[in-house]
Amino acid sequence: MSFDLTRQNLFKTFLYFLLLIVIFWGVELFHPEHYRQIGAPYASGTSSPAAGTPLGVLIDSFLIRVPALGVLFSSILVFINSFFVTRIVIRNVIFLERTYMPSIIYLLISSGYYNNYLTFRPLLAAFLLLLACEIIFRSYNYKPLSTGAYMTVGFIFGTAGAIYAPALLLVVLIPVGLTIFRLFDLREWVAAFGGWLIPLFLSAYGVWLAGGDFLSILPACRDALLTPQPLPAIEYFSSFEWTFIGCVVILFILSLITFFGRSRSYKLKPFKAYIFFIWMLLANLLSLAAMPSRSLYQLPIVAIPLAVIIPTYFNSRKPNFLTNFLYVLMMGCAIVIHLLPFFL
Repeated sequence: MSFDLTRQNLFKTFLYFLLLIVIFWGVELFHPEHYRQIGAPYASGTSSPAAGTPLGVLIDSFLIRVPALGVLFSSILVFINSFFVTRIVIRNVIFLERTYMPSIIYLLISSGYYNNYLTFRPLLAAFLLLLACEIIFRSYNYKPLSTGAYMTVGFIFGTAGAIYAPALLLVVLIPVGLTIFRLFDLREWVAAFGGWLIPLFLSAYGVWLAGGDFLSILPACRDALLTPQPLPAIEYFSSFEWTFIGCVVILFILSLITFFGRSRSYKLKPFKAYIFFIWMLLANLLSLAAMPSRSLYQLPIVAIPLAVIIPTYFNSRKPNFLTNFLYVLMMGCAIVIHLLPFFL
């Protein structure tokens, strides 16, 4: 089968992307109750996404007053993040051929299943994490001491956590990056974790300047992480939602099998970068499984590693019925999930 929907040039990818983002975020703008997603009771899960950090509360309090701005800012961030992750993939040659598919996969997973104007903070945290990833990958080529680079990495991770509390747990990716891309040097580790603490200190200092308790940020972060967030009940999932989730799981498994089956054909840096994204996904899944604050708001962060991993399967083989079918099925289910509530 020569017809291939999975490999498109930048222009066609951009057109597909614009069409999908208008569908996903247009529904949010004109039909904000769409979170019920084909009858599933999502209303209870649309509270603020683990608000608790001072900066997070400030951002959400503004967006709640002007939801349309939340939709606009969030859709812009989805666009930026989608092509940012694609740039990281291309620059680090994670695949053996040029591909723009990561942008579509990121859009589908971050916004295709669930989106809300309050996902602005998770999307902003995802953008910061992408910035940190780029610096971490670049550090592989640094021969001298990289305390400055890793202090910046730590600061970015800390800022992401100060904006969106569940991102605090991703601090585990700092030692992962140091271990994978650098030889051990205690000064780089100290610089990285010192940088991570700076945004939290500045947040506490800001609270103190406003007349609050300097240490109040500690219980605020604790409550944001440990306060249970309602999730949709499984028994209310529609067949389209199950199909979408099934496509993501199947493609993820096939991609891992494909990657490790061809691992010898990768150069060392691209291989290390791919392994880093697998660690990122594991950290996210552990957070979703273990923390009471887990919610659908975390999808923009979970989408980062999946946008890198899933295209491996499509990029490794010639176009056939299965590759086109899975791709179209996942995209079609995401579109139906968003549009069907208009007709119910």
